[in-house]
Amino acid sequence: MKKTLLLVTILTLFMIPNTVFAKATVSGLKEAVEEEIQVFGSVDGYEDAVEELKEADLSNYEENDDKVNIYLFRGSSCGHCFNAISYFASIAKNEGKYFNIKSYEVWSNTDNADLMNNIGEKLGDKISGVPYIVVGKKSWSGFNESYGKEIMDEVKSQYNKDPSERYDVMKEVGNTESSSNDIISLIVILLITAGIVAGIIFTRKKAS
Repeated sequence: MKKTLLLVTILTLFMIPNTVFAKATVSGLKEAVEEEIQVFGSVDGYEDAVEELKEADLSNYEENDDKVNIYLFRGSSCGHCFNAISYFASIAKNEGKYFNIKSYEVWSNTDNADLMNNIGEKLGDKISGVPYIVVGKKSWSGFNESYGKEIMDEVKSQYNKDPSERYDVMKEVGNTESSSNDIISLIVILLITAGIVAGIIFTRKKAS
């Protein structure tokens, strides 16, 4: 009896969608800056850039729902990703009123990598590398300061729209929460499993 119930439980776990357990990990701008400083603080050739990043004025930077989300997928120890974070930190004092940075590290976090690929698929992108940056329906792979201007132009364009009219791809693919379809699937699977277990118990009691 116990072996049968154990087998049913194991089979149930295999049936549950992986996305029910998946959880992407996001960092804000301040957290991403600290992470980049920690990684690049001991890397030769980045001494001046790290010091400049440490001096970035983020004192008035706060994230809130009124601003436009910049989704930035990056790799730990990626130089271009460091440049992207440094750029947004450098403009945060004057331009930070327009944007939130939502940063996802993808080289060591498979859930973040899956999220990035899902967004790329949704936008029709073939992602060639990181950073992969998304604002509204526009995206950029890699980074240089000319990209920075393009990104901020799109941020301001989105910001000037009524919030209800802004396109946010994360709402299309989901983020750190399981989708409603996955929750429904989980409930159905659990109900079926409960029915199977109840049937086994009833049959055994009847046989005895």
